[in-house]
Amino acid sequence: MARHRFLLLLIGWLGGWLGSPSAQAALPPGFGEHPEDLRVKLVTFGPGPDAHQLFGHSALWVEDTRLRTDFLYSYGMTTQEGQGSPLHFLVRHQPFWAARLPAAHTFATYQREDRSITAQELRLPLRARQRLLVRLERDVSPEHRLYAYHPTDNNCATRVRDALDDALEGSLRADASLPARFTWREHLRRHTRHSPVVSLLLLTWVNDVMDAPRTRWEEAFVPRELARLLDTSSVPRGRVDVYVSRARPSSDQEAGTSALPHLFLVGAVVAGGAVVLSNLRRRGATPGARIAFGLYHALFGLLSGAVGFVGLLLTRYSEHSALRGSEGLLLFNPFALALVPLGIGLAFGSARAERWTRTCVGGLMGCALLSGVLQLLPAFGQDLREPLALMLVAHLGFGMAWGGTSNAVPRMEARPQRA
Repeated sequence: MARHRFLLLLIGWLGGWLGSPSAQAALPPGFGEHPEDLRVKLVTFGPGPDAHQLFGHSALWVEDTRLRTDFLYSYGMTTQEGQGSPLHFLVRHQPFWAARLPAAHTFATYQREDRSITAQELRLPLRARQRLLVRLERDVSPEHRLYAYHPTDNNCATRVRDALDDALEGSLRADASLPARFTWREHLRRHTRHSPVVSLLLLTWVNDVMDAPRTRWEEAFVPRELARLLDTSSVPRGRVDVYVSRARPSSDQEAGTSALPHLFLVGAVVAGGAVVLSNLRRRGATPGARIAFGLYHALFGLLSGAVGFVGLLLTRYSEHSALRGSEGLLLFNPFALALVPLGIGLAFGSARAERWTRTCVGGLMGCALLSGVLQLLPAFGQDLREPLALMLVAHLGFGMAWGGTSNAVPRMEARPQRA
């Protein structure tokens, strides 16, 4: 169960709201025929306790006051089968679809999960209400409801944003051309802050596409940013009402909490372990020090190299441009996997393994230092602060463990024996 939750969390920043499929609610005769009786609200569902609920969800709540009927138009429908494996989700654009859902039933589901629900009424012109309902009905029709999910360009929030802009004949996008509050990487960092391991992995794998300057329009792929855009935009003028709010909302101050001190501390511990084991081995007190030193290298190589190897696979096979060619692979280097057999050889006292381990550690440390230098060059705009805080100090620690005098274990000289 713990492993399943971890894997869901790994794909949570890509998944939006992963709802189970529901039967489409039937549209009663005459719904929306009188646009003056239509009320339109943007509904923003806050994050929940589970992995796939970390980023919230956006939907449109349309009510016909004359018929006393309402529906929720959601673009976040998929199935567990449609998600595939986490790696498959990172590699391919998964199929999602739009649906017309019964509002009361959907809200009740979120209330049971203690999720915050914010309803933002949009005072649209009558023509815009008509256009919006036509667009929504088209999007939930069997021939148009399926779409290829994209984490920043085509998700539940961007589809709602685009539908509203179409209804307003482009005025929403024109009003959202100002610079965004945050880059896409900063949004990823903020929304994964409660899962440090997954946050580190994703921030390592994504490239400088996530660091490019964005507009408020592009930033609205995040449900809360879409709500903020509509709240501050001159079109449409609206009113925000809290429908249900029992879950604790995240504040900007909390969201900006840095993980760098903790990552640096972990890196320092890893580096210190390498130096301590190196000193114990150099003294040659017990074979256990040599074995521990070798296995420590193997474990470090396995963990860091596996992260880099997955990043290399994503670079080669992922359809997501943000996951191709990250400079973070200089820190989580796939070549670190070579330390696995070398570390085992080191544990057995192999002189050849010792020579190659020293060379490998030096190469990995050089790559880590190069990644730090690249951060100072304007041409390389990728923000690597998290993997740098952890891995640069770790690689330097392994370099120190092999620095200075020879790390060879002292050998007892053979003395001639009397016959």
